[in-house]
Amino acid sequence: MLAEKKMLDLDLIETQSAVELPDRTLPLVTIVITNVLNNLSVEVDVRNINVAVQVCAVVELLSNRILTADTLTCDIQQ
Repeated sequence: MLAEKKMLDLDLIETQSAVELPDRTLPLVTIVITNVLNNLSVEVDVRNINVAVQVCAVVELLSNRILTADTLTCDIQQ
């Protein structure tokens, strides 16, 4: 047997509320890319940790496959 649907009354509708959340502030993350051979480094600030991880993945790929030596290192600092 199916239950009957009840009409929403104004009081029940008034109790339902949606609150807009404030924008999230993400902490800055610093990517440090270092060339081990000449000890030069570059620091890049990003707000998204996922972007930092992707950048370091590409740096590691470049270092291992294209340059054929571990000449580049990538560190993520908070």
